[in-house]
Amino acid sequence: MRRFILPLTVAGLMLIVGCKSSAPSNSSDSNGEAASAPNCTEPENPYEEGSGHYAGYEWAESSGSGTCGGNSQSFIEGCEEYESQEDAYQECEAMKQN
Repeated sequence: MRRFILPLTVAGLMLIVGCKSSAPSNSSDSNGEAASAPNCTEPENPYEEGSGHYAGYEWAESSGSGTCGGNSQSFIEGCEEYESQEDAYQECEAMKQN
């Protein structure tokens, strides 16, 4: 039973340390100034060129239609990935304005 105590303790410590939030706070710094605005990441195609995912992502980026459909699941997933990234980017940019 003793052999399991150390690994469980180490795992527990890693879990506690790993759960610490690294998100920036909106609090003031020591000078009383507001913390810097979030760094918004523009959408970027993560897929391998020539794949259905890549094609769907590129199509969504160029069409701007906001509707993902088709007969290829990978194309649809690539399109949805672009839409997800774009939504997150727009939301981040809106937060910077406030």
